[in-house]
Amino acid sequence: MIPRSFLIWLGLVLSFVPAACTVGPNYLRPSVAKQLPSKFDLPAGWKVAEPGDENALEQWWQRFNDPQLSRLIGQAGTNNQDLAAAFHRVEQSRAVSRSARAAWMPTADFEPSASRNKRSGTTSNTASNLSGITTSNFSLPLVLDYEIDLWGKIRRGIEASESEILASESALRQVRLAVQTELAAQYYELRSRDAEIAIFEKAVVLRKKSLDLNRKRFEAGDTDEVDVSRAETELSATESELIGLRQARDEIENAVAVLVGSPSSGFKVAAKPLTGSAPKIPGSVPTDLLERRPDVAAAERIMIAENARIGVAKAAFYPSIRLMANGGLESGDIGKLFNSNSRAWGLGPELSLPVFDGGRNKANLARSEARYDENVADYRQTILQAVREVDDAFTAITRLSQRAAAQQRTVNSASRTVELSEARYQAGVVDYFEVVDAQRTELDAEQQAVRIQLGRHLAAVSLIRALGGDW
Repeated sequence: MIPRSFLIWLGLVLSFVPAACTVGPNYLRPSVAKQLPSKFDLPAGWKVAEPGDENALEQWWQRFNDPQLSRLIGQAGTNNQDLAAAFHRVEQSRAVSRSARAAWMPTADFEPSASRNKRSGTTSNTASNLSGITTSNFSLPLVLDYEIDLWGKIRRGIEASESEILASESALRQVRLAVQTELAAQYYELRSRDAEIAIFEKAVVLRKKSLDLNRKRFEAGDTDEVDVSRAETELSATESELIGLRQARDEIENAVAVLVGSPSSGFKVAAKPLTGSAPKIPGSVPTDLLERRPDVAAAERIMIAENARIGVAKAAFYPSIRLMANGGLESGDIGKLFNSNSRAWGLGPELSLPVFDGGRNKANLARSEARYDENVADYRQTILQAVREVDDAFTAITRLSQRAAAQQRTVNSASRTVELSEARYQAGVVDYFEVVDAQRTELDAEQQAVRIQLGRHLAAVSLIRALGGDW
């Protein structure tokens, strides 16, 4: 229906479009010299490593050598709803990108219509031969519409949407890493509660034996009722602490259930007291966090997208040209609609030149530039936060290692004090109060040792998170 000459002309125009100019700034990574340290303040014996993102261990949790943790993280990867939502956000970004790319192509619409109209016979400007006539019109046109991307508005829009796909993929990786590390942290919190419960269950047994001993001694007249009362108090206090630990464990178990995408009712994790040390941390760290952390990558991709949108806003100041064409059949008599003489077509360019918009285009450009500047600040803040998290993890690993050694000495000496106090009490040298005080100190020392051990595991998980998934 459309003349071949027009199609040839359209093809020539399309071949010219890639050579058209593109307004707006090309992306350059902002300076982050003030945000990244010249070197990390590493613990003694550590060194700086070259970036190795391509060699990162995807299943970082295998370093902990815990099949139960691996199983739970596998469940989270399949069922966690935050991960599912992040995945669908990626799909949304891909759909938006496909829509942006569609603007690069011409549109073709089939617009059939049928109408019947009666003209007025009393309108002064109506020709006498048409006054009062009733007419029909039947049309079967194919309408083509194409905007020539002279200034790169469409190309910048595609650039922005593709950057947002990459940003959403980075955000998905960040959510996955956050879910995995949070699950690992909650899992080791659970195991530390198991260890504390085991300590207090043992303490309850010992307190019961102590109470029985004091009752027998009271009945034999070797002690007074105060010692019996103290033993009862210590037993009930220890049992109360034990109940509190079991409650805390139940709540942590419920949190684990949510992370793995299961209802908390009926969800159980087998008790397994925390033992052993955290995984051995190699004495090096990559300095280029830009290549390791998905949140930093996402922030940069969003910045690239906003930079491209500055070009879209600038293109609005320039004239736009649309190529319009239509071809089809048109007749006033439906019986003649498909005759050869009913063929009709039209073509021509349409020029739009902004003359006055009340400052709308200028405001849109200012907004786009401000959004880019905002994202530059967010990007730099993300880097600052990344550096802080790495430094915090280093500090925790170093200090907790020192605390663990000191706390173990505390536990050993507290246990020895209990032995000596019980022997002195049996010999009648001291009151039972000294035994109670020694037992309390031992229990506190053992509980604190478990919490330091937990802290070392959590510090290892924090370092993994801070370095983008591994070290």
